[in-house]
Amino acid sequence: PYEAVDVYPKVTGFIDAILVDRGSHVKAGDVIARLSAPELVAQRSQAEAALHGAEAQLAAVQAKFTSDHGTFLHLQAAAKTPGVVAGNDLQIAEQVAAADNAQLAAASNNVQAVRESLRSVTQLESYLQIRAPFEGVVTQRNLHPGALVGPTSGPSGAQPIVQIESINRLRVIVPVPEAFAAGVREGQQVTFNVPAFPGRTFHAPIARI
Repeated sequence: PYEAVDVYPKVTGFIDAILVDRGSHVKAGDVIARLSAPELVAQRSQAEAALHGAEAQLAAVQAKFTSDHGTFLHLQAAAKTPGVVAGNDLQIAEQVAAADNAQLAAASNNVQAVRESLRSVTQLESYLQIRAPFEGVVTQRNLHPGALVGPTSGPSGAQPIVQIESINRLRVIVPVPEAFAAGVREGQQVTFNVPAFPGRTFHAPIARI
């Protein structure tokens, strides 16, 4: 096959269903397995609650800033008349408004951070649906519903869920004796036969040496 891949999960979970078997044809993006991970659902609920709390805090800080800033503007306008407002009161109101503005910026940044955390958990949840990376045929299916899988599989020795191979385009690897290597060039058309199709002759260009 021109392309072959062992499919492993990106998150830890239990296999709920495998929708393919050996010989199944899949297209890029097709769902081949579904996982369940209750801890991810709990993390999303926690992140949503944190976002609601941060947004409520932001609204409270916004309201306080609006009130204190309005008070400062009122005192600033009244101070234009000599003797109406003490200079110290105007300075205190200005400092309170500035402090509220700083708290408003911090609360806004906190909302953004919590929103990014929720987006990250939502992205992890999307990994519970394992999709085919390219069009091809399932050539191996190693696991079944109920199995616990995770991203630590792969090189550690655990089996992939499935293996997918692309058979729309194939490659032929041929050893060439050194005595004939000089006469082989890229792009050269060659003919070959395979035992699976007796009597048929195939043609292909030499892609690389």
